[in-house]
Amino acid sequence: MTDRRITVLIVDDDTMAANGLTALLGAAPDLEVIGRCSDGDEVAVAVAMHRPDVILCDVRMPRMDGVAVVRAFRGTGPVFLMMTAFDEDGRVLDAVAAGAAGFMLKDEDPHRILDAVRQVAAGDAAFSPRAAKQLASWVRSSRAADAKRDATAKMALLTDREREFALAVMDGASDADLAQRFFVAETTVKSTLSGIRTKWGVRTRTELAVVVARSGA
Repeated sequence: MTDRRITVLIVDDDTMAANGLTALLGAAPDLEVIGRCSDGDEVAVAVAMHRPDVILCDVRMPRMDGVAVVRAFRGTGPVFLMMTAFDEDGRVLDAVAAGAAGFMLKDEDPHRILDAVRQVAAGDAAFSPRAAKQLASWVRSSRAADAKRDATAKMALLTDREREFALAVMDGASDADLAQRFFVAETTVKSTLSGIRTKWGVRTRTELAVVVARSGA
């Protein structure tokens, strides 16, 4: 166990938004903003200089957008949590396909944004409720019959309580949200979701959500 703070690089061409995120993260005792970029083409230098744990990255930027940045850095170390003011243009899907670990809207509750940074730093996925719904809508509309049958079979492996947790993940609920909703400790949430992932042979919260979406549950 370590007390080292999670280091975050903010990438956003909107100065007011970047200032707000800097203040929000800076007030959290376990998070540290170690750098800022105003466009995606500045990220390479910043990553080499600061080695951040998490890159909190805007989607829409004038020279190099956030999805292109994720593609460029996929598998190189830092994890990406995408941010945008828009949720109706399909960029959730582009970001997930590129390798982003999470996707939040800028008008989310500040505590949810902080929790999302912690989640992706811990190796999990984090989506705002609206982003999760957009992801689910896409998966449901594009699923093949075989994929649906496989997902339905996976859902049948779950206990009633596990099924409730799996469905709640599709709402974009964080571990804290699930703990409050089901009146259990966060450690119980983590162990329950881990059990579901083991049963299904998936590794991440995103993959878990995709299975639920494909099942049509």
